[in-house]
Parts: sequence; C-alpha cells; structure tokens
Amino acid sequence: MRYTKFDLIILPVLFLLLLVDGQLSTLLTNFIPGVFSVSTYLLFIGGLYFAHRVSLPYSLLTFVLLGLVYDLYYLKLVGLATTIFPLLVIILYFFFRGVDNNRWTNVIVLLVLIFHLELVSYLFARLFQLTNLSVFIFVFYNLLPTLVVNFLLFVVLQPLFDSIFRITNKT
Repeated sequence: MRYTKFDLIILPVLFLLLLVDGQLSTLLTNFIPGVFSVSTYLLFIGGLYFAHRVSLPYSLLTFVLLGLVYDLYYLKLVGLATTIFPLLVIILYFFFRGVDNNRWTNVIVLLVLIFHLELVSYLFARLFQLTNLSVFIFVFYNLLPTLVVNFLLFVVLQPLFDSIFRITNKT
C-alpha cells in the first residue's frame, strides 16, 4: 500500500491533539466553578477531518493505537478506549457514508461521538465497579458540560481546520 505525506502525518498530529486534550481539559475544569468536570475532545474534532481523507483500515489502526495510548496515559487500564475508539471510527464512517460533509453534519456527528464515548465509558466503569456515580450526577456534572464545551471548541476551531484542509486538498 502506498502512503502519501498526508497519511504519514496523521498519527503524530492526532497524538499531539490527544496530549493537548488532557491539558486543556484540566485547565477548563479548574476554571469552571463548582464540581463540574469537562473533557475536551480535540482528537475527535481532528478525526472528523482526517476520516474523509484516509481509508477505514488505516483509521482503525490509528485509533486502536491512540486508544491504547489513551488507556495507558489517562486511565492506567488497558481496554476501554482501545475498544471504544475503533467503534467510534466505524460510527463515523457509517454517518458519512450517505451524508454530505458540512458544518452542521460535523457538529451533530461530533456530539454523537462524544455522547457515545462518555456513555459507554460510564457504563463500563459502572459494570466493573470503578465508579458509583448516579446517572443524574454523571449527566448533569460531566456529560452536559463536556458536550457544551466541545460544541464551542468546534465552532471556534472549524475555520482553522477548514483552512488547513482546504490547503491540503489543493496540493
């Protein structure tokens, strides 16, 4: 299989976005008053744009590796993100198979991906007794702030990503 320069920079760029996610999440959680917890997902914002330009097997391999790094770096438990990230890539390809790529479609797909990731992570944590949070506390103090912050991040960063990917499409 022949790889282009764009294919080769995907993994390092997404890895960098993964590392920035943790720092930005901590920064925002410290600035938000009260007990709200926010997780940013720049990785999935970048993944929305990369998914249109690479094949499904390459995306699956990339997100399995990123899921493994996420598990080891953040959770210290291998398996959760390594399982969930490739499933999210399949969902992403399923959504974009019959739908045009535009701003509002990307917003909806991003919110569905984040909802799926957060909910499945919460359910796995409950199943393996890693947490005892009620669903109400999880939704109100974690899920909703995460969705709102990622929506705002996407709205702010979309012109930047559009300009970057428009340039790469011309070359």
